[in-house]
Amino acid sequence: MRKLFYLFMLFAISVNAQIVNLKITDFSDNLSIDDADIYFKNSTKNFVSDLQGKAVVDLSNVSQTDELIVSKKDYQDAILKVSDLKSELNIKLEKVSEVELKEAFVTNLKAEDILQKVIENYDKNFNVEQYYFLVNFQQDLLFNQIDRDFIDADLQFKFKRGDLKIKSKGIVNDEIKSGRQPNANINLLDYLEGIYMKDKYVKRFLDVLKEKKYEESNLSLTKYGDSFVYEVHLKTTSTDYYLTVDKMSFAVIEFSFRSFNRVGEVSPDNILREAKVMYKYRPHNGNWVLKETSAIWNTTYKKDDEKTDLDMNFSIIVNDYSPKPFPEFNKSVNEKMDIRRSFK
Repeated sequence: MRKLFYLFMLFAISVNAQIVNLKITDFSDNLSIDDADIYFKNSTKNFVSDLQGKAVVDLSNVSQTDELIVSKKDYQDAILKVSDLKSELNIKLEKVSEVELKEAFVTNLKAEDILQKVIENYDKNFNVEQYYFLVNFQQDLLFNQIDRDFIDADLQFKFKRGDLKIKSKGIVNDEIKSGRQPNANINLLDYLEGIYMKDKYVKRFLDVLKEKKYEESNLSLTKYGDSFVYEVHLKTTSTDYYLTVDKMSFAVIEFSFRSFNRVGEVSPDNILREAKVMYKYRPHNGNWVLKETSAIWNTTYKKDDEKTDLDMNFSIIVNDYSPKPFPEFNKSVNEKMDIRRSFK
């Protein structure tokens, strides 16, 4: 019995050591920090802190010699050895010094020059096609603020330029069905093509700057991890654009835009009340890979004298990636249709 008890205790300790509960807060005011990037120096696993600054980190298959990195723009990195991690950890991040930023912000480059260098270095910095991405996908649809359709599923994404293949395990993590169908076909291909920043957004961004088709522009410097990064903000009549670029490699770290009240965006009889799209990337072995992306599309559709307010919210968080496919994801998902239809 005593041997069995010891074996049970050792097993329990081993299991518990695989999970770390993080709480990430600001060093100065102790407030929670959400959307912090949590990843490893070598392992491909990836996590994100929630609105309470919490994250559950799975250490299975992570080497004890690896390092856990917690990053947030405008803050100094926290780097911890995996071998030193405890089951419960409170990590405090300290903001970057304004003096340090002012001393580092010595450049003759204009925003147009930075975007041109992003384009020139893009293929060297990014290789999305190299990996199979294991993602958590959430699609949340709300009709007229009443009926809700929601799906949460783990999927495998494989990108090729101009193409996307999606596979699943054939099950969903969570689902809410209203029984309604939207008046417009929900096709995510156009949104996901935005992961190729260069062709879809960066060149367009540069053209707007060169042709001065904007109301305001701003170039500043901050820090992401151990690297200084440029922040480019561009405001047009209908859209705000934000681009964060690594100062040394000119890799895109984050791109987002926000639009309001755009008529005829999806079809002639609709109003795009609000759109907000974001793509974020993380460093790995000298390159940058997709970390997460999200989109909000709030639209009013008209069809046969019927008006429908459709609020769409999409979230894709990369949990892991590999040069080889994940074997348990062997069921095809039709990426050209509403993803809900691939799950019965």
